[in-house]
Amino acid sequence: MPATNTFVIAVKDIILSNNTCIEKDDVGVIKLGSKSVFFIRLWQDVIISPDDYQVLDVTKTGDEYPKKICNICHKLLDTTLFARNQNNVNRPVRRPSCQTCRRLLEGKNPTPAEKRLWLKTKPHLEPFECPICGKHTIAGVTCNVDLDHDHRTGKIRGWICDSCNTGIGRFKDDIGLIQRAIKYVE
Repeated sequence: MPATNTFVIAVKDIILSNNTCIEKDDVGVIKLGSKSVFFIRLWQDVIISPDDYQVLDVTKTGDEYPKKICNICHKLLDTTLFARNQNNVNRPVRRPSCQTCRRLLEGKNPTPAEKRLWLKTKPHLEPFECPICGKHTIAGVTCNVDLDHDHRTGKIRGWICDSCNTGIGRFKDDIGLIQRAIKYVE
């Protein structure tokens, strides 16, 4: 028995008795001392045959390897299925979510016409106060400003600092999730 948890991937689709499905390339973990596999996407333990999975060395996945695990669907996929996010000096860095999951996250965008109208009002080389955090900046110099929108409806909400835009994005525009974060901070 190994000294740590063993990560595995499903080698085929498996329909479970509750009509959920383990999908090929789903990542799971066999916790130390357990005979079941905990599949992360399903968030449940499942007893399946060892013929239905293969052991995965998760330390050999990621941007610098041919395979990467999506942080949303928790499948082991070709690294090329992850969009480039930024460039490191030595290698490209890719988004943590695969392109399929990324499209679901991005949701609905403003219409091109709405976006063009708003771009005419973009603060640039002028004092800017973020309506969320209140940070005072010089737009485009000491802080970038982003056009924020509701990802469910595509409705534009306005200009905010890039930090707040990232924060709202990390909370997936979900008020319930933001309230849970408030309770946690309190």
